[in-house]
Amino acid sequence: MPSLRLLASTGPLFARPLDWACGVIAEAGYDGVELMVTQDPTTQDAQRVTEVTTREGTPIPVVHGPFLLLTRRVFGTDLVEKARRSLELAADLGSDLMIVHPPFRWQRSFHNWLIDEGEAEAAELGTRIGVENLYPVSVAGRPVRFHRYTEPEHLTPFPHVVLDTSHFGVAEVDIVAAWERLKTTSVHLHVSDNRGGGRDSHAPLGHGILPLAGFLHAVAEDALPDEEISITLELDCRRYLDDRSALVGYLRQEREKCVALLDGASAEDVLGRPDRVVAPPLPVADEDDADQPTAGPPGGELADV
Repeated sequence: MPSLRLLASTGPLFARPLDWACGVIAEAGYDGVELMVTQDPTTQDAQRVTEVTTREGTPIPVVHGPFLLLTRRVFGTDLVEKARRSLELAADLGSDLMIVHPPFRWQRSFHNWLIDEGEAEAAELGTRIGVENLYPVSVAGRPVRFHRYTEPEHLTPFPHVVLDTSHFGVAEVDIVAAWERLKTTSVHLHVSDNRGGGRDSHAPLGHGILPLAGFLHAVAEDALPDEEISITLELDCRRYLDDRSALVGYLRQEREKCVALLDGASAEDVLGRPDRVVAPPLPVADEDDADQPTAGPPGGELADV
């Protein structure tokens, strides 16, 4: 049977200290943590991170580089150097994957580095670069593709892909079809639901419109016996941040749902809804994840020079 590595992200918990976040994730029963590098200096320092994870008992096999708008100045604004520093941090932590977000379409040098040099530099450090899919951004009610990699075919040049279900939901990409296209290179998954309406909601499993049962069934069925299924539940946690016990219960419940779906349980039994539902016409105004990226203007601080 394939093994499962089920992580929770510290990204949605960025407003709390890292030791608090890791303690919550450990208590909720996860196998480890996906570390989001943020403005918090603790997340940027391998020694301090190791002290926390040793104390809390939470390994960090995956590092997510600081590629959100909220973290645009962390490790500098040059994207190649930002990626290199994130790779060094991942290597120092013994993490086997460092996740990057796609460059904007005008950021050619970062795109070229990812294509031509990034993976070799990661290999020299004993880790890998995982390239994550993003999504078009709504401008005046129309989807505009600022990021280079929003469709499955955009990710085919990369040997290590991070497939994000909510991001494909925003892009209106069928996640089961995306898995079929990318399953040989998808080394890690970001799993959450999406409520539709063009927002990146990172909703609890079953609280949106994505066919998560079919997706996770396919992931489990396609895994070879000696392979590891590597997943981070990347969930909007804002409503629970002031109630630690409720947050632990919420994260534990979502972990149990994910495991049940990987084991073949039906959407009706686990999620309480059919696997495929019709998207609502409009998003709920405050339900998208405030920590997810949106595109900045061309020539702004994130421009690649």
